Order: sequence, then structure tokens, then C-alpha cells
Amino acid sequence: MENEEGDNMERWMVTGANGFLGSRITEYYQDKYEITGANHGNLDITDEGAVTSFVKKARPRLVIHCAAISNTGTCQENPGLSEAVNVKGAVNLARACRETGSCLIFMSSDQIYAGNRTMEPGKEENTPEPVNVYGLHKRQAEDEIMAILPEAVCLRLAWMDDFPWRGLKSNSNLLGNLLKSLIHNRPLTLPVYDYRGITWAMEVVKHVEAAGALPGGVYNFGGGNTLSTYETAGKVLAMVTEGEDRSGLLIPDRERYAGQPRNLLMDTEKIRGFGIIFPDTVEGFQRCFEESPEYMLGLIR
Repeated sequence: MENEEGDNMERWMVTGANGFLGSRITEYYQDKYEITGANHGNLDITDEGAVTSFVKKARPRLVIHCAAISNTGTCQENPGLSEAVNVKGAVNLARACRETGSCLIFMSSDQIYAGNRTMEPGKEENTPEPVNVYGLHKRQAEDEIMAILPEAVCLRLAWMDDFPWRGLKSNSNLLGNLLKSLIHNRPLTLPVYDYRGITWAMEVVKHVEAAGALPGGVYNFGGGNTLSTYETAGKVLAMVTEGEDRSGLLIPDRERYAGQPRNLLMDTEKIRGFGIIFPDTVEGFQRCFEESPEYMLGLIR
């Protein structure tokens, strides 16, 4: 889609622009692209007519669909709401993009792999059946989007972390929980049979631009890992405390997932083939800390 004469910047549209990921994407690229943000206040993504009108008016080359009900507990308790937002909303965006000729990036989730019964990282082509409503609806949305718009790009994101930056939305993540534990000297209980990659949100943000040029399809999009959530937290805690022994703040939960370890790890070979490379989980945390030294000093010291 070409900009009209007189336009100087390529147009993007970001849904969930006030949310955790959408706000970071908007801030990071605001000086490079003309970004139209969609949020609860100006667009109901479950209304197909409203979505089509909004996209036609914005005329974006690229739509980045971050809006979602991402709390797995909320989705489990209210599957109707999850389906309306996480499936119908995504389908409405796909149809609007097909009509306007806009490219679409859909943010999916590693929760799709929650049904994995092996300890091998999940691959895009052999996805197990999801075991929770959120994962089920993300998988359904992927399938319906690809049927409507085969050139769409669906990114299965790992759990993301970041500092709770002022002015940007925070979320429940391992880094935030660890910082709260340190600040309040309150022990944190974490499962030893839970395996998943954790990605610094800004790594996702920085790679979104390249993702917009990918061939249509589904891609695992995040950092690799070989450690349990409990082990990962121990590594991160050691970085934050710079050698001070605060290991007593972490309590291993040996009951959760004991019967069947949960494996949300993702194989990222496909995305690496296009030159998009994420650091593994521990290295990602290290990068986050290195780029935010003043924030760490303000919170921990």
C-alpha cells in the first residue's frame, strides 16, 4: 500500500496500543512510522464494521495486532469473552486487511504448546492440542486468519518481561515478581517442573519491523531456554543482587506439574533462518539489565 502524495512516513496501525507490548512498539517506532493506535477507547475489535472502517481510515501498510485478553485465568473463567476478543477480533482484523491490502502481524502465544507431552521444544509444524481456553483460542485465531489472509504473519510469543517503565503498561512477569520479592523481602514460590522461554519485551519490539517482511505463516518468536522457571529465577536473582546470596527468597514448588512437567519451550530454527535471532532467556535478562542500569539502581539500591 503506497502512501498518498505528500505523506513522508509509512503508516502502521497497532491494536492494544495502550497495552504491555503495543505501548512499547508504539513508543519505539513513533519517530520512524506514522502510527495509528487502537485501544478500548476508540475501537471495539469485536465489531466487524467498526474494524473495517477504522482500518480504511488509517490506511496502514502494516497492522500489528497486539490486543487480546491475555490472562489465562480470565479466559478460562469467561470463554465467551475470550472467543469474542481473541478469535473474532483477530478475524475481523484479517478481513479488514484483506479488503484494504494491509499486511497483518498477529501476536499469538506459546500457550498453544501447553499440551506438549514431551520435553522437546515445540515446532510450528507439529503443534499439540492446547489445554487451556487461551491457547485454544489463539490456535483457532491463527487457523482462521491464515484461511482469510494467507500472507499474514502469526508470531507465537514466549512469556515476556520488562521493567515497569513509567507511562507504559506493566504486566505480570518474572522480573516484576522478583523485584517485588526483593523490595518487600517476601519469598517467591516457583515451580521446578515448568519449562518455558522468557523474552525481554524489547527484543520482540526490535524484531517486529523485520517480522513485517516475513512470508505468510506461523513463527515461534522468542528466546530459547533449557532451565525450569525456578532455575531461571535463580540465575536472574543472582544478576540483580550482584553476588549477594538472596537465594532464600526463592522457594521451589515441587508439586505443581509434578505428574507431567509443563513444557512451553519453542524451537526457533524457522525464524533464525530469516536472520531474526533472539538471545536465550538468561542472556535476554542480562541485556535488559545492561540497557537499564539506572532503573535497577533506583529499585534495588
